[in-house]
Amino acid sequence: MQINKQNLETILKSRFGLETFREGQLEAIHILMEKNRLLCIQPTGHGKSLLYQIPSILLDGVTLVISPLLALMRDQISQLTNRFNICAASINSDQSENENNKAKIITKAGKIKILFVAPEQLDDIDRFDFLLALPVSLVVIDEAHCISTWGHDFRPSYRQIIKLIQSLENKNPSIKVLGLTATANRKTEEDIKLQLSTNMPVLIQRSNMDRPNIRLSVIETSGLAHKLFNLERLINELPGDGLIYCSTRENTELVADYCRKQNLKSAAYHAGLASEEKVKLQNEFIQGKYKIIAATNALGMGIDKSNLRFIIHFDVPGSITAYYQEVGRCGRDGLPANGILLYNERDKIVQEYFINSSQPSKKDFTQILEIISSEAKPANLATIKRLSGLHPTRVMVVTAELLEQGFIHKTKLNNSQVYLITQKKPKLDLTRYNNQYRVKTNELEAMLNYGEQKNICRMLILRTTLGDELAEPCGRCDVCIQQPNTTKTNTTQITTISNWLTKQIVSIKSVRTNNIAEGMTILDGKLRSQLFAQFMKHRTRNDSEKYLGLDEELWNSIKTHLSTLKKKHRFGILIPIPSRTWVHSKQVAAAIAKELNIPVLLDFLFWQELPQSRQGELLNNDQRHFNVDKKMGFDRKQSKPKGAILLLDDYIGSGATISEAARVLRKNANLEQEIIPFTIAAVKWKLGQSGMV
Repeated sequence: MQINKQNLETILKSRFGLETFREGQLEAIHILMEKNRLLCIQPTGHGKSLLYQIPSILLDGVTLVISPLLALMRDQISQLTNRFNICAASINSDQSENENNKAKIITKAGKIKILFVAPEQLDDIDRFDFLLALPVSLVVIDEAHCISTWGHDFRPSYRQIIKLIQSLENKNPSIKVLGLTATANRKTEEDIKLQLSTNMPVLIQRSNMDRPNIRLSVIETSGLAHKLFNLERLINELPGDGLIYCSTRENTELVADYCRKQNLKSAAYHAGLASEEKVKLQNEFIQGKYKIIAATNALGMGIDKSNLRFIIHFDVPGSITAYYQEVGRCGRDGLPANGILLYNERDKIVQEYFINSSQPSKKDFTQILEIISSEAKPANLATIKRLSGLHPTRVMVVTAELLEQGFIHKTKLNNSQVYLITQKKPKLDLTRYNNQYRVKTNELEAMLNYGEQKNICRMLILRTTLGDELAEPCGRCDVCIQQPNTTKTNTTQITTISNWLTKQIVSIKSVRTNNIAEGMTILDGKLRSQLFAQFMKHRTRNDSEKYLGLDEELWNSIKTHLSTLKKKHRFGILIPIPSRTWVHSKQVAAAIAKELNIPVLLDFLFWQELPQSRQGELLNNDQRHFNVDKKMGFDRKQSKPKGAILLLDDYIGSGATISEAARVLRKNANLEQEIIPFTIAAVKWKLGQSGMV
């Protein structure tokens, strides 16, 4: 088909049901089709996906879209297949191996026009070779700023994209490449342009970054209870549906629980949920079942819900560019919307942790090189994580860098991807990580300044940070109109919320492996309540504390929540997990069993081989799982229990000990009934160092 305005407009109307292109879309498609290389920098909600959807119809072969936004993949595939009659599929970690294999088969058979792939998939040798064998005519790099170490969200796996493009060029020198991003300043833009100019120049199209229908504002908060107080007020005042962005999975659960308590239809969404649950929540939110979803950017950056009326950031994000991208998810239908930041300067602690977790040192590189070179058997990624004790993110960063600089290479051995040392001896170049550390710390500082300042237009700050040289005051944010988004604090309500927080239970998520049902823990260690401190102190003391080391208030709380569990499950037996440090373990187990009026098997589980270390002494969860793996046994002399099992432990951290207990009950004891974990407390272990957060 000839590429001209009339033909493109015909496709737009007949296939997509749209009357006209948005500003810059027609020009961008022409550039891509005629010049083969384009980096398009446009605001969120501007319709960037159309820039590859129409070319996919015009081009032979497959359009390969590389994107980290798994939620967006689901939305896009549904719309492309059901609304636009464009066959699409995806390969990503949210899908089962069978689903990914099916996608590969139908793509290889020529039945797919658009294939979405998460960038991490390119790290796998077999997946990389599969993509290389496809008749790819267009490579689309979504979130292209992730390629650049000058970008706020550099991802090592994105480096594999350049390698893939170069390999595809060897087959098809005229292959087209489209980079898409909403968040690239001038320095990032130049870096992306340089990297994508593999065999031909890259043209740039940069749009005005204003979002004229979004009103920005900031509310200063003084703690978690104060945040929840303001959040409840805002949700009740604001029309329509919205997203609540949180920095951690735990905060998404906390926010959703609180909102449900206030009779607000809400749910939590984060990367830790099962794939089926993510799909269900996403569809239900789009269909209007929930007023709000509390989410990490696992959902927020990929949700295709054009009528979101507000975005509230419960936690301060790590950068201005991330904030612009996230707040831009609201008002994509062009109608008025609100972007509100609940600002607390202490939120920077979480973001600083994220920065440091991914920042490798020269020592980290040396350690991982030594592990790879000294192991008798070639090491896979899990082995490297376990032996190094480093934060998992840092292990991924270091191995990706060592691969790119040629110090190691990867191969397949017995269906496992392993890493081998090369003979390369030159000095490591860590320049990009020094750059990245400066970029991230500067970006965080700029985000904190955004939250604190009261004199400069908020949209102006976002636009100028993103390199929009035409930015001017918006005339609608809280600074421009001099109307702070505040309300008088209700001390009584704040106290009520604080009390609720101290008594908030934590759900123990169900686990498909060994079929562990959803369970419950009473004390959230992150809140550092007095009850938590007392329990952790007395659990190791063999003294005469009343209620077996449990405060009376805590014991009453345990009984209350046990009655809730009892309504959901028909318990037949209580089995405690063996503990070396919880001196009251058996007595508490007996007391809980008596409360539930069920028998207890005190010594049914035991350590047939004591773990070498205590879990809190270890450095990451790979070490913690290895520490207890295959170490537990069961008493074969005792009769097999009947009825649902309440599996008791003092606290849960990584979940490794509960998983090992469930493995024994399922695989060794051959028990098929429900297993419901119940712990007194929940802690969050540090990663890359010992101790709890």
